Amino acid sequence: MTIDWDEKKALLQEPNIAKVTQLCDELMEKKPGSTVPYIDPVHDEDECRIVTLQVSPGKGTESGFVSHNNDDEGARRATQIYEIAELDPRYVMPWNAYPWVRDPGLPSALSVQEKTDGLRPFRQFLKINSRVSAIIAHGTDASAFLTLFEKTYHSSLRNSGIKVYKASALGGRAFAVSETKQEELLTKSVETYKDAMQRAGIQHL
Repeated sequence: MTIDWDEKKALLQEPNIAKVTQLCDELMEKKPGSTVPYIDPVHDEDECRIVTLQVSPGKGTESGFVSHNNDDEGARRATQIYEIAELDPRYVMPWNAYPWVRDPGLPSALSVQEKTDGLRPFRQFLKINSRVSAIIAHGTDASAFLTLFEKTYHSSLRNSGIKVYKASALGGRAFAVSETKQEELLTKSVETYKDAMQRAGIQHL
């Protein structure tokens, strides 16, 4: 399926995603010359119950979007998970612990400074998506970021009744394993999503 990204750009000011679009614009203004990929407008800030947290924008975000429709292995896996778990994308929204596009020469793990830079944007993102009841952290770096978030904002996730799930990263080294192991990881992720859906009262498609 070919995606018309220009068509998607035209939808960025629609009520279902406008505030998140504005947040991305503000973050780019704060770091002149930086890029923060927009969130695919298939998602919905009023309906969002689950946040899927990745570490930083990956290769596929060259499309200009954080999207499961991107052309990279992480995005393809996210699509598989949504399909198998029968999860409608409007109930979920992706975000990155460090939302700005990083220099490809940097180590894949985030620096303490990068994690710190991502805290406030994530807090703003959660304020927009006020009905979230679960966050699925993909990869150890995303989990570590949430631990720092809880420490910084005095357990604000726990106090808001948001459950944090730890899952494997959707691409890269996590999946540089045998096919059998890849299947296991995928199945485990699907189970995590199904549990989060049940918790949020989301109906299967």
